[in-house]
Amino acid sequence: MCTGPNGALNVENLNRHLAELEKWLIRWKIKINVDKCQAVCFTRARKLPPPKLFRRTIPWCNETKYLGITLDRKLTYKKHITNVTKKFKKARMALHPLIGGNSRLSLGNRLLLYKSLLRPLISYASPVWGAAANMHFIGLERLQNMAVRQIARQPWYIRNRTIRKDLRLPTIQEYFKNIAERLFKKVDASSNTALQKIPAYDPRGNRNRRRPRAALHR
Repeated sequence: MCTGPNGALNVENLNRHLAELEKWLIRWKIKINVDKCQAVCFTRARKLPPPKLFRRTIPWCNETKYLGITLDRKLTYKKHITNVTKKFKKARMALHPLIGGNSRLSLGNRLLLYKSLLRPLISYASPVWGAAANMHFIGLERLQNMAVRQIARQPWYIRNRTIRKDLRLPTIQEYFKNIAERLFKKVDASSNTALQKIPAYDPRGNRNRRRPRAALHR
C-alpha cells in the first residue's frame, strides 16, 4: 500500500515495492497467482497507470474484499453494508424457530442469541467502516429494531426506543462508537512499532470524514 497526494508517484512507489516483493518470492520459492491479484486506488483521479507484478499488469478495480470487508474506491462502504444486511436477514430467518413467537426460550436467552449470533454480523470490523454515511446506519438500525421487536414480542404501537430501553440495548451507532473507543484506546496505548508509526490526523476535518476515527465524533 502506498499513500500520498500524487497518484502517479504513488504507483511508481508501489511498483518499486512490488519489485522487491518479486525478489522475496523468488528467494523463498513462493508462487502466487497474479491473475487473482487486485488493485484499488482510493482517489478521485480517473486515470492512473496500473501496477505490475512479474511484468503482468494488475488491473484497477472499483472494489475489493479484504478480511471480510468490501472496500470500494470512494470508501462509502455501501457494498459492504449491503452484504452485511443480506447476511443478517438470512441468519435471522434461520434463527426464527428460536427467537420467533413460537419459541419456548426465555426472553433472556432469545436476547442472548441476538447479541452473540446476529449483532456480530453487523458490528464485525465496525471501527474500520463505522465512519460511513448516516444514511447507511438507518438501515442497520432498522435491522436491529425488527429483530429486537420480534425477540421481545411487542406490538407495533410500542416505540422501538422503549423496547431498547427496557432491554438495555444501545442503538447500533452507539454500539459501534463503544467498540471504536475501546479499540483506539488499545491502539494508542500499544507498544507495537507499526501502530506507533501510523500518522496522526484530526477525524473532525472534512477531508477525513471517511477515516475510521471519525466514528468517535458522530
